[in-house]
Amino acid sequence: MKNLKLTISEAQEILLMSQSSVYSWIDKGKLQAVETPSGKIIQITEFEANQIREMNLKSKRNKASKQLNKEKQDINFTNETEEEIPTISKNYGQSNMSESLTEKLILELKELAVEAGKYKQLEIIRTEEKENQQYWQEKYFEINAECKQKNEEILALKAKITELEQKLENASKKGFLGKIFSK
Repeated sequence: MKNLKLTISEAQEILLMSQSSVYSWIDKGKLQAVETPSGKIIQITEFEANQIREMNLKSKRNKASKQLNKEKQDINFTNETEEEIPTISKNYGQSNMSESLTEKLILELKELAVEAGKYKQLEIIRTEEKENQQYWQEKYFEINAECKQKNEEILALKAKITELEQKLENASKKGFLGKIFSK
């Protein structure tokens, strides 16, 4: 995954965020930034940048997103009025208009396929995260069981030590050890 290093203005443009939002996200720790002599540099992966951009494109409150969508609509309107109408009037038919619509539909389908691919990648990542979580839970329970078993072994050894200490004490009380060591 490619890592990006963005200035504040580049982050604004790419992430579709206002300058104050970029700084706010840095302050909250949502964006990682490094202080340099020329200003802050935001370090982010391309995947994360795309995620934030997509989120902001879908947001109804995001001003940058609204502006971008308005510009796209203006471009589409001018393209339709300047390109399609003359071709229809020249050919006195709808073959060029249907070709243009077909091309637009193909482009939209390609964009949808890209989006579907992104969602599929997210689904794969989430599945891997769940599998990792299951794996570590199983490891936790295995280690926990081993710890319990070792604790039981330790308790058994302590009981044996206590038993041997008592036997030793009883033997010393009887004078048995004195006879053994005096020889």
